[in-house]
Amino acid sequence: MPPISMGLPQEISKELAQYIEDQQLGPMLTDAVAQVCAERPRDARRRLCELLLDNDAEPAAKRANTGRDSAAQSSSATAELTSPAALMAMPLTVVLFGATGDLARKKLFPALYQLCLLGHLPRHINIVGYGRSVVDLPAFVQKQCVNIKEDPRLPKADFTARIRFHTGGYDAAESYTRLDAGMAAYEDGAAGNRLYFLSVPPTVFGAVTEMLSEHCRARAGGFTRLMIEKPFGRDSESFEELDKLTSRHFDESQLFRLDHYLGKEVILNISTLRWGNQLFEPVWCSTYVESVQLTFKEDLGTGGRGGYFDKFGIIRDIIQNHLLQAFMWLAMEPPASLTAAAVVAAKVELLRSVKALSLEQGATFLGQFVAHGGNPGYLDDETVPAGSTCPTFASLVLHADTPRWRGVPFLFTAAKGMDERVCELRVRFKPHATNSIVGAVRDRVASLMLGASDAGARPTANELVMRVQPDESLYMIAVAKEPGITAEQVRKPVVLDMNYRSQFKNAYVGDAYERMLLNAALGDQTLFVSSAELTEAWRIFTPLLHQIDASTERPVMHPFGAMPAGFHEFAANHGVPIRPTWREFVALHPNLCGEMRTIFAELDANGDGHLDFAEVTELAKRFFDGREPSEKSISAIFGDLDGDGDGRITVEELVEGARKMHLNFKHAADSWHGSLTGA
Repeated sequence: MPPISMGLPQEISKELAQYIEDQQLGPMLTDAVAQVCAERPRDARRRLCELLLDNDAEPAAKRANTGRDSAAQSSSATAELTSPAALMAMPLTVVLFGATGDLARKKLFPALYQLCLLGHLPRHINIVGYGRSVVDLPAFVQKQCVNIKEDPRLPKADFTARIRFHTGGYDAAESYTRLDAGMAAYEDGAAGNRLYFLSVPPTVFGAVTEMLSEHCRARAGGFTRLMIEKPFGRDSESFEELDKLTSRHFDESQLFRLDHYLGKEVILNISTLRWGNQLFEPVWCSTYVESVQLTFKEDLGTGGRGGYFDKFGIIRDIIQNHLLQAFMWLAMEPPASLTAAAVVAAKVELLRSVKALSLEQGATFLGQFVAHGGNPGYLDDETVPAGSTCPTFASLVLHADTPRWRGVPFLFTAAKGMDERVCELRVRFKPHATNSIVGAVRDRVASLMLGASDAGARPTANELVMRVQPDESLYMIAVAKEPGITAEQVRKPVVLDMNYRSQFKNAYVGDAYERMLLNAALGDQTLFVSSAELTEAWRIFTPLLHQIDASTERPVMHPFGAMPAGFHEFAANHGVPIRPTWREFVALHPNLCGEMRTIFAELDANGDGHLDFAEVTELAKRFFDGREPSEKSISAIFGDLDGDGDGRITVEELVEGARKMHLNFKHAADSWHGSLTGA
């Protein structure tokens, strides 16, 4: 390959030479690049970009703008795509508003490092942190880049050398003029791309977008794009105000509203699962689907950030964005294509079929966690207003009035202060008349573990579970015959499991922010949230949220680590049986002493009168969909039941531990209920 070093910094020339070779752009392009660099070294970088754009397979990446681009010139509904070749060749500046915060330290700087390491963003990138206070650059870099996992292929020092910090006010024109001058100096006369990540309070959002539009747009041939972190308002009115602020200065094609859950692998796999397989789409409808659960639980409280949380609540924080986006991918009609415009059209069509929510519909259940087991309650957080009625637990039922989904309940549940950290989507299929031929599981305890009411057992339902976090996986709960040669054939639930770590051993599973940053740089808006979606989303939730905000009625108080009393009945009344966790099962069913002795006998494989770690693991599997539980989960069960701490559980310890757990939760729940009703 001819050298292409003349007129270019050494790091850029090596990188582009390798890129040209890897992408097989052809000897003609390589020769042309070398010739340009030799004949016109001062214009080499600009001409190199032009050549790569001319060779680009995506004509939309080429821009005919003169001078700075403007919102008026960018009138398309979706962004023009930037090819990987153009992205790698051109100067790229990423400006992080909120660079001193937790998000930048935990996610953004590590994500940018990985993208540069893996060759998705150019290593000659220019990263600028923007803030109002002066920082010591070395100390800032050391603190904010602490979570970067260094790879010898890209020394951390080489990456952090690309970072600088710009100090200025959010509404100070002079500051943005200096910012623009710094970016222009880096671009050195070439067409450069500019990507702004906005993680700023709503109070300064308008000023930042105005200043960027007036002073920091890219020159001709480069893009200007804004990544906007939530919240996108708190109701329809506030979102409309924010939307007007951005649309006044930037076209929708330049705005990338971020919901990072759309970058998570399991959410990304929904489209392939539905439309890439013959098995699922034909039964993806009310004829075969009984219910759909979208669940987000955290085993943490507010950690001193309750004051911020109290302004928004769990519905705005989780349900109206993360879970609603998952709902759209689960329930929308197949789009004409997976382009941004087609996906947005399908999403909006689905949302328009959902009625606005209100408390009068009786389809909302609210709770708030209180102290239990050494964990403080929500109101114990000093940053939370005294006596706050803000829900930390919310569950609500949505219905899509479409031919495909009419009559199917979608149960959205989000909560803090639970006994596990999990986000999953669970599609439960209707029992079929043929199930009775083979005698599917109907014993009382097994049915209760599967979420049946105590009033009667029901056959095991097929369920498709999409585990978003932790331990990403897709699995199916089915029924199979237990091996045996007797006349009594036993059918039990089994799990057909696809775990990401085992199935894709050598695949790189990146963080969601890596994908979102890369897609924004490439101009792909498919995984971002459109203005039209948010308009419909706020239409659905605003009436309910206003009622909750205005209400002085307390939510159902519940112990940290347990579901609120009455929730399982609420869900069952809406046609959605809930599979209990181990602690929930014990707390809800105190009269299973005899059944527990039977379970013990089944699990005590060697008949020594004790359950060891392996045998308790088999017990735990019954509460983990038949899948292998984590050591942490097994240890928690030992903590509940192993009274003498010898690492083994006797039948007496099993029964006594279960009894104490039930009494503790019952006493706590009765006490909180009495205090709230004035008893």
